[in-house]
Amino acid sequence: MDRTDDTGTAYGTTTGNEPGGAVLAAIRRHAVAILPDLRPADIVPERTLAELGLNSVDRSEIVTNVMDDLNVFVPITEFRQAMPVGDLVALFERYR
Repeated sequence: MDRTDDTGTAYGTTTGNEPGGAVLAAIRRHAVAILPDLRPADIVPERTLAELGLNSVDRSEIVTNVMDDLNVFVPITEFRQAMPVGDLVALFERYR
């Protein structure tokens, strides 16, 4: 079952308590803010942000916003083209 935040935006059942949950929730939140037609439930570990329709500028904005949310810095050299969301979550977790 999806939840909604106080703006009415729906999010998947990620509670933030499971490993990577807070990171995945942040990625979902920022991706949906940029591409409102995107459903949070579509943002799964196996897919890339590019596959979901986010261009390189969108992806950079999501990464920057997630780093701000988590108060972490991940060197740009760590990011790869076509990185699955699950790998992105693991990368952020490594620097938390």
